[in-house]
Amino acid sequence: MKKLNNKHLAWGIRIIVSILFILSAVAKLYPSPLMGISSFEAKYLGAIGIDGDLSKIVSRFLIGVEFSLGILILLPFYLKKLVIPATIFLLSAFSIHLFVQVLGGDASNCGCFGELIPMTPLQALVKNILSIGLLALCLTVLRSELEDRNNIHPVAYTGLIIGLFMFVLLPQGSNSFSGEDLKADESIYSKYYPNISKGNKIICFFSPTCEHCMATGKELHELTEKYPGLMPEIKILFMDESDNGSKDEIAAFFKFVGKPSDYKVLSIEEFIPIFWGNKNFPGVRYSSHGAERIFFDGTEDNEFNASRLLKEIRREN
Repeated sequence: MKKLNNKHLAWGIRIIVSILFILSAVAKLYPSPLMGISSFEAKYLGAIGIDGDLSKIVSRFLIGVEFSLGILILLPFYLKKLVIPATIFLLSAFSIHLFVQVLGGDASNCGCFGELIPMTPLQALVKNILSIGLLALCLTVLRSELEDRNNIHPVAYTGLIIGLFMFVLLPQGSNSFSGEDLKADESIYSKYYPNISKGNKIICFFSPTCEHCMATGKELHELTEKYPGLMPEIKILFMDESDNGSKDEIAAFFKFVGKPSDYKVLSIEEFIPIFWGNKNFPGVRYSSHGAERIFFDGTEDNEFNASRLLKEIRREN
């Protein structure tokens, strides 16, 4: 009776972990494969410095690994030697990153389940620790209940087929412009703001829930309050994160900033080609009569700098 209960317990743990991994992979493709994976690349991989073409490879590889482990943990092949240890290793790697976020006080959506099931880093860390504990139980107390056939072919074929399927289902395309496009980049913004090439303009590229974007928006608003005759018009292009115009998020954004600005909301598919190719949130572009003077992006070397912006603006006045 005890042996039967242990067998059921081992299967229960495998099923739970399988569901978590498959759900995690599927959630990153929500609400549609292209929108989901683009959002995952932009909001979560970009936040840890993985961007551009590398983010396209990493995102598809990671989702493929999650799908593969979710399936393989239910199969009786190399469970003890490879599949369960690999699952524990992946969860541990994620947990280290989550632990750093928790220490930094980050309470935003960690992206483990994409936009489908928002989770804070702390919630995700607890989930991972519990999962690691359950899998460790399988490798120790319940080890004898695991059927483990030494046949590597099903493991290799599953990983290979799912990995290839991810790259076929979600072709990488390109997020960067050709030389010809770059020469005509003004027409890209004129599509949204016809007068963008007249006079001095600031156009911002924001995600409405990005904390750095909110801080930059607030700083720009404070500059307009402090230098009303100097600061140019501010236009904003928001990336639509919720597939419904992100109305609530944008309202919260402007409430934090202190004043609304002229803005447009772009779908992820439309937003990425005009910004995300080589840049990170938040983006602030200052132009004079259509000519780009300075383009801030990201939160590191080229992050928004109010003093540098004012210096460029004064140069034109």
